[in-house]
Amino acid sequence: PPSQSTLTGQVQLAVKLQDPPLVVAVGANAKQNGITMTAAQQRAYVAQLKQKQDSVMAQIRALGGVELGRVSKAHNALMVSIDARQLGALHGIGGVVAVRPVSDYTVSFTPPPPPTPQPDLATTLAYVGGVAAQNLGYKGQGVRIAMLDTGIDYTHYNLGGSGNVADYLLAKAAAAGTPPASLFPTGKVIGGYDFTGEVWPNGPLAPDPNPLDLNGHGTLTADTAGGHSLDGIHFGAAPSAQLYAVKVCSSVSSSCSGVAMAEGVDFALDPTNSGTLNNAVDIISMSIGGSFGMREDDVSEMFTDVVNFGVVSVISAGNDGNIPY
Repeated sequence: PPSQSTLTGQVQLAVKLQDPPLVVAVGANAKQNGITMTAAQQRAYVAQLKQKQDSVMAQIRALGGVELGRVSKAHNALMVSIDARQLGALHGIGGVVAVRPVSDYTVSFTPPPPPTPQPDLATTLAYVGGVAAQNLGYKGQGVRIAMLDTGIDYTHYNLGGSGNVADYLLAKAAAAGTPPASLFPTGKVIGGYDFTGEVWPNGPLAPDPNPLDLNGHGTLTADTAGGHSLDGIHFGAAPSAQLYAVKVCSSVSSSCSGVAMAEGVDFALDPTNSGTLNNAVDIISMSIGGSFGMREDDVSEMFTDVVNFGVVSVISAGNDGNIPY
């Protein structure tokens, strides 16, 4: 309740509205059983959500709030920045059913200290049953995975790129804009988007169409999930899968934006921007977390609905602990 809140100053909040998002409106297990709503009906439903979001956002602006982002397919919410003293007023707006803080998380490359052994892909792939699945012929054929991470180096040899440093530098030069058409998308990394930009959190979120990885972590997770070099020697768990590079983490730090994560999940449900769920990915991978779990938030709620719809979601529960892998 607003009266019990300890938030002060300018805060980032998710304002959830009462109408169910599109992923709930189409019904449980619709991805597997078939979406009965036509494409036109889905677009009309999203348009109705937008109209109501616009009305609520106008009232939030009157309270001094600034819109940071919004989602309507995987969740029905506005992400805003506003003075915490306006919490009560936000709860009083018609159609608002919840107001919660937007949490930022972390992605880390830091290995455990020695003498802890570092498991490599060959070890972990067998540990999770991946080798057995591959031996049965299951290598991700026809599967599309949205990698919510620091982006992907789509010029990498294992991910459908040339592997040439010059190509990476060309893509990097366009990091804040449109990626070179000759380099992106590839047969492996078939699409994506950058929801953070190149300066956040040292500046505002500045989304752009180039999801190039400037950190390394997203390329590692992409290679682990679906990498496959052209010579066939090295491959990840599902070497025949195709990937979407959904950049929700910073280019300059280990921070991952809660706003960008919410937008990234929405993107995964409609990566071709069709206005429908007809092209939703099969799997969402998000190796982002903290120490042994976290509080319930809007992104957590989104994943509940996304899984009920039928998209497999593989989400880390934190990088710390005394159990293997």
